[in-house]
Amino acid sequence: MPDIKISIIVPVYNSEKYLPETAQSILKQSFSDFELILVDDGSKDGSGKICDQLAAKDTRIKVIHKTNGGICSARNAGLKEAAGEYIAFCDNDDIYLPGLLEDNYALAKKYDADVVRYSRSYRTVKDGKVIAEEKTSFKAGVYSSSQFAANFDQINKAGEGIWAGIYRRAFLQKNQIDFDETMKFGYEDLDFITKIYLCSPSVVLNPKTYYVWIMRYAHSTSGKTDINNITSLMKCLENKSRLVTQTGIETQIPSFWVEELSRRIYTIVRYVSPKKVKMPFGKRIELLKYFRTAAVFQQPTDKKKTKAFKKQSKPGWLIWYLFDKKHYWLLYFLVTGKQRLSEK
Repeated sequence: MPDIKISIIVPVYNSEKYLPETAQSILKQSFSDFELILVDDGSKDGSGKICDQLAAKDTRIKVIHKTNGGICSARNAGLKEAAGEYIAFCDNDDIYLPGLLEDNYALAKKYDADVVRYSRSYRTVKDGKVIAEEKTSFKAGVYSSSQFAANFDQINKAGEGIWAGIYRRAFLQKNQIDFDETMKFGYEDLDFITKIYLCSPSVVLNPKTYYVWIMRYAHSTSGKTDINNITSLMKCLENKSRLVTQTGIETQIPSFWVEELSRRIYTIVRYVSPKKVKMPFGKRIELLKYFRTAAVFQQPTDKKKTKAFKKQSKPGWLIWYLFDKKHYWLLYFLVTGKQRLSEK
């Protein structure tokens, strides 16, 4: 297939119910100079057969069948096979909106960008019903590699989902960027995008929404909780800490890193809450204690930065403070109590 402009990598695992719609949202794009790489990661249902059926009808589709290794292993298999100038991703139960490929490839070429990031809609589905939906919000921008650090705050607002962007394949190869296959239950996207950002890419920000991320409690890996999930986040935060230092973002926004840590703490507490997983209360607290051993929480705290964050958000500061002081029980009941109230 000559002159492939974009390689779209879709890891597939037990998604026979959703894969046809996902594939059609890609195949119906107005932009046609792409290859669609479906990586069947050892599916136990009919997903592998569906991949082959789709490929038989469209020569732009390549299928890789492999033993199960997880989403990172599947994406890496796709990266090795990819021949496109740019790389795009899609999960096997999500949706490409019209214009995603055409509009963002045009921006990539116009500005010779290593990365183009666009907005996504995040739709939460439970028992077949949409229970929540929200979109990322950020400003349009064009930043060269030399401008990356000074504009990292705006770039960071574009989120961390790797399917909300296209990436120059030569840039990924030059910097040896791929997915960490030890990450099985989440945060692989944060790891991937942080590794890209540590290399100061040229970036275009396109605030239009082109991707629908559907979080199904019964299907998505991001909806599952496991010790691997927490370990993966701990690794990601070490890299993100390096990025914060490298960009000097705290000189512009002193509260930036403390706020980031507070949000991650809040997320982990929710991950071990009754809504997410059944386990003894003592085990929940042990997981919080384990997260507290992350290297980023062992560093001395800058009082000026925490003070700035407290002024900005007292609830957020309180979450950070209770975790920092190891008041796990109080933190747990504060967050889960707030969660219950928000659901009433």
